[in-house]
Amino acid sequence: MRIATPEPGMLWLFFSPSGRVSRQPYVMALLFWVVLQMIAVSQMFAGDRLHNDALIAFATLGLILVSLLSFLSMIMLTIKRVHDMGYPGLWALLIFVPVVSFLALIFFLFWPSGPRNDFGDHPNRPK
Repeated sequence: MRIATPEPGMLWLFFSPSGRVSRQPYVMALLFWVVLQMIAVSQMFAGDRLHNDALIAFATLGLILVSLLSFLSMIMLTIKRVHDMGYPGLWALLIFVPVVSFLALIFFLFWPSGPRNDFGDHPNRPK
């Protein structure tokens, strides 16, 4: 008898290294963080243009918070993406190696999901 796996949620997607994630959710999650960072940066520029120090300070704090959360989240997403391809999560560390990081990101973005493996039966599910 097989126990049903709970439906994955946003907390799992962004902050858990368990399971697998396919290309589309990986790309969409990365874009989500990029858009949030762009919003914070644009607010910093708007505050500078309006000479509004409070807006600049608030946007800077927002950018710091979003950057820290996105850094952690992108590591977790990449670990799940590497799991989806059938490799151990340590391969995700390639995103920190200069020059190799760009090639690794291209690899992670375009390599198709692998078959059932040790990290889960299906993509986009916790193990």
